[in-house]
Amino acid sequence: MTQASAAPASAAPTSTKRWTVAGLEPIGQPLAAGAAIIGYTRRDQRFYLTARNPANGSPLWEAEAIKDEPVRAGEWIVYREPEEALGPGYASLVVADPLTGRQIQRSPSMIFSGTPRRCFHDRAVCVTAAPEPGEEGHGYRLDLISGAFIPSGAGIPGEGLIRIGTEVVLIRDGAVLWRRPDPGVLRWTEIGGVWVGRTRTGSVGLAATDGRLLWTVPGTLTDCGVPLRAAVIRCRAGRVESYDPLTGKAHWSAPLRGPIGAGAGAIVVRGVAIALTTGARSPAAGPYWCFTSAGLATICGGGVPPVAAWRAVGAESAGYAVVATPAGYFGMSVDATP
Repeated sequence: MTQASAAPASAAPTSTKRWTVAGLEPIGQPLAAGAAIIGYTRRDQRFYLTARNPANGSPLWEAEAIKDEPVRAGEWIVYREPEEALGPGYASLVVADPLTGRQIQRSPSMIFSGTPRRCFHDRAVCVTAAPEPGEEGHGYRLDLISGAFIPSGAGIPGEGLIRIGTEVVLIRDGAVLWRRPDPGVLRWTEIGGVWVGRTRTGSVGLAATDGRLLWTVPGTLTDCGVPLRAAVIRCRAGRVESYDPLTGKAHWSAPLRGPIGAGAGAIVVRGVAIALTTGARSPAAGPYWCFTSAGLATICGGGVPPVAAWRAVGAESAGYAVVATPAGYFGMSVDATP
């Protein structure tokens, strides 16, 4: 078992209105967990989960981890720690304190697949795992209180919306809520009580409560490449749209003529700001965030993006928003209190 260790120092220890931690290779945008910012980085061809102080970027702790999305369960952070001594693919599921890295619970070493999901009202973490390479994955949950690693019932391969044979099955807390014929979805995302799925020719929306088909919309979806934390937008058939996940109908639609950036309450396409709420267009005024294909941010337009843009993109904790860039992390105070 490898305990979390102090991360390499790379930032000044005092708070500031803005700070930069350079010389890192972040993987995706970070996550706020209590009074810490949690993110994945790569170093020497290995991946690490690192916690940082949001006020200055100083490292709190780090642990080697399998690359994934940061996951919270209750007040804790969840990651998979590689167990290479047992063979390729083996790992343990770890539940840790986001401020100290102290391991709260830890699963047996298994072959895990997919991203862990919080379940049972944040009292457990549900995963898909197999005891040996080549074996079919089965659902398990790691109890956050007792540490018990409990298998799900027969026929339960994991948690969430899962394709089983010719059906899609929604599994919550280790139990099947509903099943329906598979509509040929390539990827599912849950948004506002609706499972939105991308197909080869368009998209569909299923009610999370019972799996009813709510809508279908033609037009191939592409990745917008903008990691906005609140806005519901899609890139469809050469256009960018804000839409209602309950109906699939667009609130507004605009031609997509280049990469998308994020400004104050707006997205920016080739120098044109499009208001997220109304779709109104105007020349982009001031700096905004542009994005790489890996979801990392860079500043376009010179200067510093406004607070609203930091909040739209960054992980916000303790009055600071933190954004991952190709060179490292940027942080800025977004607290209105002097």
